[in-house]
Amino acid sequence: MSLPSYGQRSDPRAAPDCPRHPGVRSVDYCKRCNRPMCVDCLIPTEVRSICVDCTSSKRGWVRQASRAAQMGAPVVTYAMMAICVLVYAVTLLAPSVGASLALVPAFLASHPWMILTQAFVHIGFFHIVFNMLTLYVVGRSIEPVLGWWRYLIVYLVSALGGSAFILAWCLLQPQYAFASAAGASAGVFGLFGAIFVLQRLGGADTGPILVLLGINLVFGFLGSAVAWQLHLGGAIAGVAATWVLVRMARPRAGVTEAAQNRRQALVALGMIAGMIALNALAFRVLLEAHGA
Repeated sequence: MSLPSYGQRSDPRAAPDCPRHPGVRSVDYCKRCNRPMCVDCLIPTEVRSICVDCTSSKRGWVRQASRAAQMGAPVVTYAMMAICVLVYAVTLLAPSVGASLALVPAFLASHPWMILTQAFVHIGFFHIVFNMLTLYVVGRSIEPVLGWWRYLIVYLVSALGGSAFILAWCLLQPQYAFASAAGASAGVFGLFGAIFVLQRLGGADTGPILVLLGINLVFGFLGSAVAWQLHLGGAIAGVAATWVLVRMARPRAGVTEAAQNRRQALVALGMIAGMIALNALAFRVLLEAHGA
């Protein structure tokens, strides 16, 4: 009797049939659902393998959300809150610092960092308290689900998306080019968008988060001092970034988890670079159109 080759059972006849391919013998059991898998249904991970049904299952992110509650503290959320509070304290002592960090489209050529630093500047006590409270509640719930670095990417992409939307809006309303926009609102609305994507892919009811988004957007439209463009741009960018990262996180046949993480990191950096380029393009068009 010949020895079995690597990955082959010693007695193939003892293996059950693959439930997805009747008549085809299985070679392993899924580590998630424990069902038998044939070679075509097997997707390798760093430890054992899973089947394609568990890979594409919409309930996977819901299960991950329940397990995430047992994980550690949301360090990125706390770090973002600490930075915002620190910047707010500095701006109280030196208001000129806040003016150089908040987004004023007309001054973007000499202050290009504004497209990102605006997400950490707040104008007034109630402004920062409301944003930090919202960031605390929302961030703690989804940072463990996405993982700290994916969560950070979604937040930064959302902040840059809010800036890009403001620059684009200035093409229609040039007077806003000299208005100041600031706050963590773009990032927070991006996190609202992330919740919507996670619930949608998980098969959960998305009605409550849509109502919450709608109420906050309407409040932004009604408030004359509220930069609703930041909110809307951040929400759109957050939805897009989360959808891409979640889709890429699903295991694929023949691709290990480590390789997928490397691909996700490259795509994440590409999204950041793309949003920066989008801001630069919007400002260039604004400059040529209105000479901001």
